[in-house]
Amino acid sequence: MELRTGGHTDALGSAKERLMLAALAHDAGRPVSLDTLLHRLWDDAPPAKPRASLHAYAARIRRRLRTAGCDERLVQQAHTYTLDVRPGLVDCHHFKDLAARALALTDGGDDTEALGLLREAEELWRGEPLTGLPGLWAERVRTSLTEQRLGAQLTRIGIELRRGHFAEVAVEVAALLEQRPSDETLAGMLMTAAYGCGRQADALRVYDTVRRHLREDLGTDPGEPLTRLHGLILDGAPVRQLLPAPEPAVTAPHTLPSHADMVGRQAELDAIIRASTAPHSPHVPRTVIALQTISGMAGVGKSLLAVHAASRLGRHFPDGQIHLDLRAHSVGQEPLTARAALTALLRVLGVPASTLPEGLDELVALWRTLLSTRRAIVVLDDVAGPDQLRPLLPGPSPSLVIVTSRRRITGLPGVRSVLLDVLPPRDAVALFRRLAGEERTTRANEVADIVRLSGHLPLAIELAAGRLASRPTWTTAHLLHRLTHGHGRLKEFRDGYQEVARAFEISYQTLTVEEQTVFRLLGLQLGPNIDAFATAALTDLPLDSVERVLESLLDAYLIQEPSPERYAFHDLLGEYSRTLATSEDPPAARERALHRLIVFYIQASDAADRMIHPRRLRGGPPRPTPSGPVPRWPSPAAARQWLISERAALIAAERHCRTHGRPREAALLAGTLAAFLVEEGYTAESRRMHESAARYWGAAGQHRAQVRALLDLGTALSHCGRYGPALTATERALQIATDSGDAEAKAEVLHLLGVLHWNLGSLSTALSHQSETLSLRLDSGDLWQTARSQNNLGITHLYLGNSVSADEHFNAALAGFRATHDAREEAHVLNNLSDLHAQNGDPESARRFLHEALDILEDSGSQGDRAITQVNLANTMNSPDELNAMLDLYRDSLTAFRRLGDRRNASNTLHGMGSALHAAGRFREAAAQHRRALDLARSIGAAHEESQALHGLGLAEHGLGHASAAAGHINAAIETADRIGAAREAARARESLAAVAGTAANRSS
Repeated sequence: MELRTGGHTDALGSAKERLMLAALAHDAGRPVSLDTLLHRLWDDAPPAKPRASLHAYAARIRRRLRTAGCDERLVQQAHTYTLDVRPGLVDCHHFKDLAARALALTDGGDDTEALGLLREAEELWRGEPLTGLPGLWAERVRTSLTEQRLGAQLTRIGIELRRGHFAEVAVEVAALLEQRPSDETLAGMLMTAAYGCGRQADALRVYDTVRRHLREDLGTDPGEPLTRLHGLILDGAPVRQLLPAPEPAVTAPHTLPSHADMVGRQAELDAIIRASTAPHSPHVPRTVIALQTISGMAGVGKSLLAVHAASRLGRHFPDGQIHLDLRAHSVGQEPLTARAALTALLRVLGVPASTLPEGLDELVALWRTLLSTRRAIVVLDDVAGPDQLRPLLPGPSPSLVIVTSRRRITGLPGVRSVLLDVLPPRDAVALFRRLAGEERTTRANEVADIVRLSGHLPLAIELAAGRLASRPTWTTAHLLHRLTHGHGRLKEFRDGYQEVARAFEISYQTLTVEEQTVFRLLGLQLGPNIDAFATAALTDLPLDSVERVLESLLDAYLIQEPSPERYAFHDLLGEYSRTLATSEDPPAARERALHRLIVFYIQASDAADRMIHPRRLRGGPPRPTPSGPVPRWPSPAAARQWLISERAALIAAERHCRTHGRPREAALLAGTLAAFLVEEGYTAESRRMHESAARYWGAAGQHRAQVRALLDLGTALSHCGRYGPALTATERALQIATDSGDAEAKAEVLHLLGVLHWNLGSLSTALSHQSETLSLRLDSGDLWQTARSQNNLGITHLYLGNSVSADEHFNAALAGFRATHDAREEAHVLNNLSDLHAQNGDPESARRFLHEALDILEDSGSQGDRAITQVNLANTMNSPDELNAMLDLYRDSLTAFRRLGDRRNASNTLHGMGSALHAAGRFREAAAQHRRALDLARSIGAAHEESQALHGLGLAEHGLGHASAAAGHINAAIETADRIGAAREAARARESLAAVAGTAANRSS
């Protein structure tokens, strides 16, 4: 072991230093771990501080490299060292490359160039490898290299014999045979060389000597090849008969399997063809294309696409189209080892079995050499993972390798992924109809339902279509009935040879026990997707373990990641998971898993609610303690986003508890979700939750919790415009709070009663409740709650036409919310101040307040908050100059209110649209919007909104020239406004009525 640079040779220092450089050079260009180096230097008996010794040797080697002008060649990274040089600069690697190239050339019939390479390889040898270096690793390398040298020598000697150089090799072969007296290959070569030189007796004597050694040492006779050679020499056969003819190489093999026509996948196929036929530099290796699936499921059509692409590209790759099944998921078979795969590939390329090298490195070198000049397509189908694939990839080559795998292929440079998902609905229908027959699939709706229940998975579609095609009496309706009314869809996707469930099972069996457990329990999840925290609760595993397992399942394409760190099943895989959980996990274990998940949801949703609404009225019994961690969100917005992501699962969890004998957990979940569900518009679900919760807490004698459940119910009913039932629930809550002496709850109930009466247009009653609420808030000393009451009083005074009182209360509320750092409530007050200034004829101030509110709500507001502010902003704009911008704001807000189920604000928005259209002279459209606003207001009993809608409709009718209808609507508006005490609205309507009457009088005169 020595270091040579230019004409200088460095014999290095100690044996350990030389051994460490040898250990690094053996893997030149690749990182070698410290543990591997420790084993190579000291076997299993390292010194007291082995890593310190390693670092010392590394420092010495680095100094020698620096002296030789090779700075930065010894690279240290985390727990590894790398000798960063081309492998060809290390003699043993250079030798292997020359020998492999020569073997490929001689297999192709080019003995002349092969002989030159083998002679060059032999010149690299100067004695025994790793001379004087101790240890088991050095001995193994020494033995391996010696065997490889012998293989190269035998190849060279074979060429020399075929060229008639008998005398030249006889002495060399005799020396080799002396070292290996029982080697029949060497004996045959020496017999051939001696016979070729005319020394028949010497040739026969070699045979006798070898036969004697075999009998004495091994108790056997020479094999058939040597015996045949002995017979030819005895018969005096021509020397050319003694020379084995090389097996011809197959230059253009075609082993692609037959395949069906492909439906769809045009985009993916085009991507492969573009990448494979694009011009590229001959100095740059062609990219490997790995076909993977985004869902990763069995049966998504990876192999079909790969083979179809290879067929389409065949004319661009004239040197062969090769297919090899790596058997990662073959029933009853082990995946192919790299050695077995390379052997199969080399045999397809025509390399004789007798000349295949034994070692994996040599097989890799030969494979890469053969592909270095060939333009072939190689389809490596069903690869287990990067470790199985890495040795099979060619080096720089004009060939194309297409890889399919059920696992994510990572960690290989230059891999380009085509992510294959299930079929789009149109292609799925086309595939089913092609396979089942056009004449039997004419009912489009039934076919669409069948492919939907197949999960748009090609394998499931093919099996379902095959069952229909093979049963003449079946119809698509009958097949659909079996898929929806049987004992599970998976059992229907089968034929006599395969089934979807079996394909899933093979993937499942490749998982570890822990991964299998997580996969099964994920089938119990209550929503469409799940995160790592909920999975940890469900499985009772540590969070870091769960994250690792989820990543593994994702890599195996057994789960999907529809959004960052949210995990979901494909439809059929979810059913398979639930089937496994039912069959393999006892009912008690499944029940415990669900209980852990529900407890997690209660705790996590409560934590999120406290972050978003830190001052919301709470109380009642304590929450159960979770067994695992809950998320820690950096901000209220992040907590709200978690609730949005988990919404379906949280609602399903409450429903499961409510309908499966867990009313307490259902009531706890209802309480933690109350504010979120109302703000996001899920009032129907919220109403059912709180009705059940109120009944449960009442029956349990938990009056404090019952009041809060009734408050939540009243709020939910109010938000969907059901003011009558909301009043009933809230008045019941007031009675319970009063009887139990709960002052805090009483104040909150009075607050809600004030809001409800304001919504109903009972402004004087609303003012009374809000004044009483303010008195209670002032007594409590709670600044934030006091600000809430001031804000509500300001709104009521505004609608009563008391501008000065409204302004005083709004500014007091604004100061309170700023003092308590509640930006969202501050935005609400700014919104109300904009209304006040707009009504007082100051649109510029109104707009300033609204823009300030929108800036705040961008970060801290709900969708409803932002929509209300947008409506108010549109109301301050001028029509027709800004009509398009106004209508955009109104329409955007209207969409939000409809999704939230907020009919009151939807009515206000439609009224605003009508007024904007009226100002632009578009009276017919204005009337239509006012009628819609009126219908919504009447459907919820919102008297104030009803009055303004009637007023707007009357003005629109007047614009259309319908004086009588106009007067009737405006009179109705005045009556409604007077009834609820809305003095300002009544005054405005009377002014309009007078104008309408004046116009009518002028026309009549």
